[in-house]
Amino acid sequence: MFVKFVEGMGKGLSEITAEDISLYREHLMKDYAPATAAKKLAALRRFLTFTYMGGATAVNPEAIKFFAKSPRVMHDPSYNVLTEEELSRMLSMARAKSQRDYVMLAVMAGCGLREAEVVALKVGDFQEVGEQVFLRVRGKGNKVRNVPASPELWSLVQRYVMLSGRSLTSHADARKPLFVSREGKNKPLTTRSVRYIVKKYVRAAGITKAISPHSIRHTVGTNMAVNEAPLLIIQQFLGHSDPKTTMRYIRRAEEIASKAYKYNTLPL
Repeated sequence: MFVKFVEGMGKGLSEITAEDISLYREHLMKDYAPATAAKKLAALRRFLTFTYMGGATAVNPEAIKFFAKSPRVMHDPSYNVLTEEELSRMLSMARAKSQRDYVMLAVMAGCGLREAEVVALKVGDFQEVGEQVFLRVRGKGNKVRNVPASPELWSLVQRYVMLSGRSLTSHADARKPLFVSREGKNKPLTTRSVRYIVKKYVRAAGITKAISPHSIRHTVGTNMAVNEAPLLIIQQFLGHSDPKTTMRYIRRAEEIASKAYKYNTLPL
């Protein structure tokens, strides 16, 4: 990307200046989130240091550190995860208040879905294949993946669909939203509604840390990593196109494991 950027200014790598690096940084900051820009700038610093050492560029590493400095990345609450007990409290609160909300949270936790994937679900997206049930999910870039659903989750969904007056065998109902808004007949929930529902039950469960719908997805990935699921399995389950995205859960699991002594409360 950087090479193309400087070529767009009519320059080759050997001609770049510290000002060109600064302009590229501004370009990244304008077009990307701080975390993404920080990753790209970290790669650029290493690349330009390498080319300087090889004599291909003339900007010294100290100037590179300054002009390609990564922006400060604030902690994203979506990276927080729930403990098993916290998630159980959320589900209990939802079960007592709304069958729709309860099943929606259970599907999010059972299948690790993004909020946009949740609102796009149709009744007919659950399919039985032999003894296994799969959920057809339309993910980022309109990519479709089949997520295996547990027997417990499938039973929950079947009961929910039946109680809502719909049928899993009806072709007409198959095209209807699985989670319907209360603002209109057969109108799906919005991502904003999903965020509201999650925050509602976070508060009801007495959870004080910042939790978003994506936190539930991160909880799923971390839980799978803690339980030693292979990287490829987690990647396919969550629909990551890049395995580096999945690696964050492996690192999170290692971080949790390194503090495992906290779970041992025996008096010494």
